[in-house]
Amino acid sequence: MEQVKYGEDYKRDFHPEEYLQMYYGTLKGAPSEGDMLQTSMTFWHEAFAQGHVRGRRLLDIGTGPTIHSVISASNYCDNIYLSDFTPQNRETLLKWLDGSLEHSFKTFLQFVVDEEGKGELPNDREAVMKDKVVGIFPLDLLQTDPLMPALFPPFDIITSSLCLEAAAQDLASYEIIAGRIGRLLKDGGHVVLFGVLGESFYRVGSHSFYCLKISAEQVQDIWKRSGFTIVEWKQKATSVEFDTSLSDFEGVFLMVARKSC
Repeated sequence: MEQVKYGEDYKRDFHPEEYLQMYYGTLKGAPSEGDMLQTSMTFWHEAFAQGHVRGRRLLDIGTGPTIHSVISASNYCDNIYLSDFTPQNRETLLKWLDGSLEHSFKTFLQFVVDEEGKGELPNDREAVMKDKVVGIFPLDLLQTDPLMPALFPPFDIITSSLCLEAAAQDLASYEIIAGRIGRLLKDGGHVVLFGVLGESFYRVGSHSFYCLKISAEQVQDIWKRSGFTIVEWKQKATSVEFDTSLSDFEGVFLMVARKSC
């Protein structure tokens, strides 16, 4: 049996095209996910639609090869900084930015503009998003300064989707990562985090990748200890259609947390 991949393995064995095809072809996602993807898009929309989370500069941590996690957020910030650990994911984002990426995110854009109900067209929303992207930066959450060698003043908003559980090997390292994210954020700024609960692996193509099996209580406790106040928490268990062929997650969550001043 192949060893579960982790860390530097991503640079060799994680293939963006396979990941997008398997998980982000439509809002239905992969068969093993049930309705996780649509749930995540609903959670993202609801987190920002209230208008409490806003600011000039937004950092998305571990964007991967997909931009779904910043569509709803893009109306509530002026500048967007995308980031990822692997060169191939950053190259995929660059292709999206210059219009050469074959994969389309139109169904995700359509979902968001329909939820917002302002009559905006998906292509127009995508164009606005692209205009706000400052750049696509290397990021390694296992380093003391994750964005080095780039240096930035603290951000107003930090978003992240399905990243921290893949980066942290254990609960102690998850808490260290939460602290590092906190140092990238302004006092009073917000973290908006979407993640999975109880997952130990997920598959992309022929490879299995490690995931930290973590509970809702553990996530909340760690962020509170890291100097945050949780202002919103949404959680949903896996649906009845769920199977464990591609992953074994037990549920998903979205957390909005404010950094203490």
